[in-house]
Amino acid sequence: MMLTALLASFAITANAERVLYQETYEAGGVPTTWTANGTAGKVKLSLASTDASTILQWTGGGDNGRSAHDFWGTSIYEGVDAEEYSLQFEIRFDALGNNQFNGEVAIFADPDKCIMTNGTAGGGNWDPYAAKTNCLFSLVQTNNADNKQVWKINNDEGKPFTPNVGATGTWYCVTLTVNTKTKEVAYEIFDYDQSKAVATGVKTMADDAQMYATGLYLMAARYNALYSIDNLKVYLDIDWANKPVVALTGLDMAERTYTVNFLEGETLHFIGTDGEEKTISYDDVEEGSYIYTTSNSGTIRAWTTAGSMKSEEVTTEVDCSPITIPEPVSAIVSASEGYGKTYQFTIDNASITLQPTVFMDFTFESADGNSNFTLNDQNNGVKVNIPAKGKLTIKTKAKGYAEGTYTMMNDQEFELKHDINFQKYTAEDLTALGFQAMDDLDTEAMSGESNWTGRKRLYLDIKTGEKDGEGNELTTRHLVYGPTQTTNAENQKTETGAEAIKRMQFMQSKLEEGNAYKTMFAPLYIWHGIEGIKSPSSYFDIEYEDEGKTIIKKITPKTITVNTAKTGNVDFTSTAGSTNPKMYLGLGLCFSGSLNDEGNFDPTGAGYGNILLDNAPIGVDGLTDQDFIVVSTITDYGTGSIHPVYEAGTTVEAAKADYKSQTIGTSTAVYKGTETFTFHRVDEVLNHVLVLTPKSGSTGIETVNNYGKMVSDHNAPVYNLNGVQVNPNALTKGIYIKQGKKFIVR
Repeated sequence: MMLTALLASFAITANAERVLYQETYEAGGVPTTWTANGTAGKVKLSLASTDASTILQWTGGGDNGRSAHDFWGTSIYEGVDAEEYSLQFEIRFDALGNNQFNGEVAIFADPDKCIMTNGTAGGGNWDPYAAKTNCLFSLVQTNNADNKQVWKINNDEGKPFTPNVGATGTWYCVTLTVNTKTKEVAYEIFDYDQSKAVATGVKTMADDAQMYATGLYLMAARYNALYSIDNLKVYLDIDWANKPVVALTGLDMAERTYTVNFLEGETLHFIGTDGEEKTISYDDVEEGSYIYTTSNSGTIRAWTTAGSMKSEEVTTEVDCSPITIPEPVSAIVSASEGYGKTYQFTIDNASITLQPTVFMDFTFESADGNSNFTLNDQNNGVKVNIPAKGKLTIKTKAKGYAEGTYTMMNDQEFELKHDINFQKYTAEDLTALGFQAMDDLDTEAMSGESNWTGRKRLYLDIKTGEKDGEGNELTTRHLVYGPTQTTNAENQKTETGAEAIKRMQFMQSKLEEGNAYKTMFAPLYIWHGIEGIKSPSSYFDIEYEDEGKTIIKKITPKTITVNTAKTGNVDFTSTAGSTNPKMYLGLGLCFSGSLNDEGNFDPTGAGYGNILLDNAPIGVDGLTDQDFIVVSTITDYGTGSIHPVYEAGTTVEAAKADYKSQTIGTSTAVYKGTETFTFHRVDEVLNHVLVLTPKSGSTGIETVNNYGKMVSDHNAPVYNLNGVQVNPNALTKGIYIKQGKKFIVR
């Protein structure tokens, strides 16, 4: 994409390279060799189009230091006996982290995989790839807020590099020449704006270092660092005719467009679907990209020549049949008694040629004719509320593709079987169950559990009756739960009108043998034995009433050894219980704790310390595959809660009373009756659990758009939110889709 003349003078000699590996990103889609590490929705690998090229971009979003890597492996060097090879990539620093300063760009030679080196929460010292034995080259950000724009070449304080960052950021070309015999890596950083090299040098590797580059590593510092990458390749400086790269880059009904890339110094030979052979020189097309468009199915063939050398021939089958956008997969994400349900519709872009942006139209015809509606041009992943019994017609579409039309019947009625409302439990209810009052959360400080008040996210708005200059209605915001005082600009405390969050904690000492089996929220089971602490097992008994019968589920207690800071190793019989459950009155159930706090736990004492409980399994006993569980949570310290807007004239008292009467959790998930679910520690509370069952002996949820198949097929493919299929056995933290249903890996 950059200046061809500059590349020729500084990095490429015409007809003098054999390409072993190359990424130009013109074919569309992030290459499968790339992996992002972090929270989906925050971290992102994506492609962006410029006037000159398609580029790859990486951002760590709002997470702490997060990394991504491209691993092409050692297979590209098979059959190569040259002692020296070269590597080149272009990079632009669009934004650097504004809260932490641990960015890095590295080329590594680890033969098996990338070694992840994510930054620490405080943005302090971390373990950069530059410190690894097999790091061939690195740029390491200076870990100092006042000096964050300066990077160190190969982590050397004496070799600074200061890139031009931001909206006018500069593209830099990094070229490495690696000598596998002398263990030397010569580097050059070329500045396209200045048309000159701004850094050169040689790094000598350790005697035991691997020398064949296997990947590119990127660390993005918090918050919202953004790097752009283009034109990555590994090559040999020898005369060669390389195979051309043939990629489908355009599609319009029965028309197909292919881009064929070849290098300077080579001549392209191309035979289209009509059988006509063409010879194209590098100077005949823009930067070695030949564009071919056809409406005829058949075979295209392409090869290059350079002097007396001829490349391997690339054969591509062309099918010009119009492609129909497939049927979306639906998942129930919310439900109520009767026929009311909310479905989420997802189309797997990875299965569609060129992964187009897809849209959907919905037409609902209710059985009684009173609830009909139409929705047009809805985005992939849209949630659609179906209020009544009836038929939903779905039209799937994308520019250049044939439309698909599909129907779905919403004809299954459900009734309420259990309603477990954690939000409504009172202090008296919880005291009777064995909970004990703790100190309140009422601070504006943002740390740990205090984020629940400090972030001020549990609020409502009331209209003032006035509008701004653009006609938007003005509102006043009122915290329902939050800091009871806040500091103003004059450093004075001011009352906010918010309530403190009252907390109660369940005490292990309450779990006596005589009442341990009486699970407090039965038939929902949460409490665990303490075996393993970090990976608690479900050793408990539960008792509950079901249709007038007392159901007792007995589990044999186990004796385990717990090491505590107070007493050392202690044998403890796990009768029942959880490691650290808390109730936030008015919000719900929370599991809190801190990493490395396990040593504070003392099962022989009256209480216990902050034991980490991360994603404890939770389920409802006595259900079948025909039932399903609707789980409401409040996520991210209150982000996933309702924020209702009330009409002008509504009193604050009346608005708050109405707010509290509603289920305020908005993060909803639906599970099969026999499934378990989890929620995260500290920053998430379990708000409300509903169990629905088929009414009047009907066939159950299996009839609702194959819901049973959707949740029970363990071998179904897994996709990320970009629609790219991923390895289900190597999932990093994030949000994924399986059979149309989202799930979280933490």
